[in-house]
Amino acid sequence: MKPELDAIIVGGGPVGLLLACLLQKRGLRFRVLEKRTQPLAHSAAIGITPPSLHILDQLGLARQFIEAGVKVYDCFVHGRKSKLGRVTFRDIPDEHRFILSLPQATTISILQSHLGTECMQTGCEVTGITQHADHCVVQTNAGEFTTRFVIACDGARGRVREFIGMQAPVKPYDCHFVMGDFIDRTDFGDAAHLFFTSTGSVESFPLPGGQRRWIVQTDQRLDAPPKGLVSYLTHLRTGINVPSADQVNESVFTPRRFNCDRYYSHRVILCGDAAHGMSPIGGQGMNTGFADAEFLAEVLAKADPLALLPAYNRFRRKAAKTAIFRAEWGMWLGTWRGNARSALRDVILKFLLCQGPVARRMGPFYAMLTIPFNTLARVPQASLRPHTA
Repeated sequence: MKPELDAIIVGGGPVGLLLACLLQKRGLRFRVLEKRTQPLAHSAAIGITPPSLHILDQLGLARQFIEAGVKVYDCFVHGRKSKLGRVTFRDIPDEHRFILSLPQATTISILQSHLGTECMQTGCEVTGITQHADHCVVQTNAGEFTTRFVIACDGARGRVREFIGMQAPVKPYDCHFVMGDFIDRTDFGDAAHLFFTSTGSVESFPLPGGQRRWIVQTDQRLDAPPKGLVSYLTHLRTGINVPSADQVNESVFTPRRFNCDRYYSHRVILCGDAAHGMSPIGGQGMNTGFADAEFLAEVLAKADPLALLPAYNRFRRKAAKTAIFRAEWGMWLGTWRGNARSALRDVILKFLLCQGPVARRMGPFYAMLTIPFNTLARVPQASLRPHTA
């Protein structure tokens, strides 16, 4: 059977759409299958790092993203009693000396507009996948598709892994958060602020359109938080008044981590959150997925993608492993509670990370410039030739 498509992308989130745009640029035949029919209710991921902007620039989209978002140049860190210092991106070794804050819904909208509607099908849920020697058959509620490859971009709880029996050992974390976007009435401008207190953390990030995100740590997961909880805990821990009447949306999350044993099984390939999961603290998840998509688009455009999948697996698993560890380390330190541990954290943050000898490295660290293989340009080119894979 001759496959009708080169690739089926399961999932129309940011990573799936970026992969689709990169495949479109390379002239491949593909279809994006997205089971949602309505846009996201809240902004979810918001941080876009410099390496991701370089990937977006391949599509001519970096400028549009930057104009739509907020450039975060500084992140101020507060301890129990006072400001401890800052992490700055103003002098990082990149032309983009900032982290871009942009709601995920806007990221999706820009990528969808660039992609067009002809190769995307919404309300389409994958119900099964059958693999053959030279193609796959994808069963959906809208009929069957034949394709050379299936790319799972269906997220951490997607079903494609289940269809192929791929293992993803999950480690849940014993910390919980509630976040909400508010009308911004602070004088923080384009800066981020992190507050680490003995009773829990509070994080604050600017958003476009005169809004600001507030994230509060909670004792347990609250699937239905009491009204005004984010405002109450923010004021209790920081003294900052964030009126509950200004709240635009709300969501809860409990971080967890996993890194799949392999990122592919014959012709089914995992990409983004389908392949790896990490704490959103530090905003590395979506950006790691963007780098997955860039690498995979190059692989699929080659004459023999199967020969290059081991390289995709090797390099992207290593990058994800590093990002997962960093996200875990940051969350571990940031969620310490109690007077003694908070006092120790203040010392670590002030004299080591914010003002000490390694402080100048924190900007590149959080900008993901030091993640291995953060773009395809940093992958040894010999690895993209079949005889070395």
